[in-house]
Amino acid sequence: MRILHLFANYKWTGPADPAIRCARHLREAGADVTFAIAGWTLPDAEHRMAIELRRSRMPVIAGLELRKHFHPASHLKDARALRRRLDAGEYDVVHAHMLADHLIAAIAKRRAAHRPVLVRSLYDPDAPSRRSWRDRVALRYTDGVVAPTERVATQMRERFPAFGDRVYAQDPPVDLPSSRDTATLRELFAASDDDFLIGITARIQPHRKFDVLWQALRIAVDARPCIKVVLLGRGNEADTESLVREPVERLGLRDHAVLPGYLYEPDYSRALRGLDAFTFMVPGSDGTCRAVREAMAFGLPIVATRLGMLPEMLGPAAPGGPDCGIVCDPDPEALAAAWIKLVDRPEWRGELGAAARDRVRTSMNPVAATSRLLVFYERLRHGSSR
Repeated sequence: MRILHLFANYKWTGPADPAIRCARHLREAGADVTFAIAGWTLPDAEHRMAIELRRSRMPVIAGLELRKHFHPASHLKDARALRRRLDAGEYDVVHAHMLADHLIAAIAKRRAAHRPVLVRSLYDPDAPSRRSWRDRVALRYTDGVVAPTERVATQMRERFPAFGDRVYAQDPPVDLPSSRDTATLRELFAASDDDFLIGITARIQPHRKFDVLWQALRIAVDARPCIKVVLLGRGNEADTESLVREPVERLGLRDHAVLPGYLYEPDYSRALRGLDAFTFMVPGSDGTCRAVREAMAFGLPIVATRLGMLPEMLGPAAPGGPDCGIVCDPDPEALAAAWIKLVDRPEWRGELGAAARDRVRTSMNPVAATSRLLVFYERLRHGSSR
């Protein structure tokens, strides 16, 4: 099966990582996978997608601009270039990950002599709206949709009834931690055995509720001085000063805020392995909250706000099963109370972590998810007439 993945952005943002992981796991399963690399960037910008595709040893094709934002002339040019490849019968499946590349693929397919299966992965906590003409046009020539949750899949069927069973719900997969690497970064964080380290992975930006985070830490530290927050993320200098350094100093939290910045692998996994818990405030451009899923894979108890798809991720994996984390209101008192409970109840902490890890190994398992996706592709190939 020859599969082309499209991603309309050169930045490492939104669902970039899940898109590359999906393609990589398909290749590892034996599929013939190619990834279209965006040819348009801002002047002198880092093409992070190109870097990560090389790191994944992913075969790529050039020749498409793949701009993220709506640009009619560019999209039509890309659609013509892609149609030539489709007319040549180069692909059996085209898998789109963003609205722009989805629209480009739909236009190309509409006019192509050879029409491959067109699949779109969704990453937001809600299905596309019927009010969006671009979504309507793109979905008209789409054979199947991969939804990140059952809730989104149900929304998709309600808003676009023609899809029916051609909507497939799949927890976005996450790679399992290496069993060979047991190192942690607790020593780098200057943490003692008595410290309780709570990690958070987030880009430092105004909308990420850092004010709530630091207020919660002040409340929690007053009750349990062992608590420290480890911020795994970076931002521009102005945001870092105003959202992190200044409030940490003003609230007297210098000894309770660990700021290692952005970490690459293997240090990022070693940082997670050294934590006692993980917290998450606001979903970013990746609505599937990959950082939370990675923390779940390490068996960390999670405290998150009830925003986006976080409640669905951290609820029971099956009806009647244990919760996979704690979901609370996005306010300092609720967040601090949840942290304090984790400190005081180590057995419950272990149960939450075990439930989170079990969910990753089952519903988020990349091998199983890839097998299901290949079956979905095949079913669409044999039943598609769009």
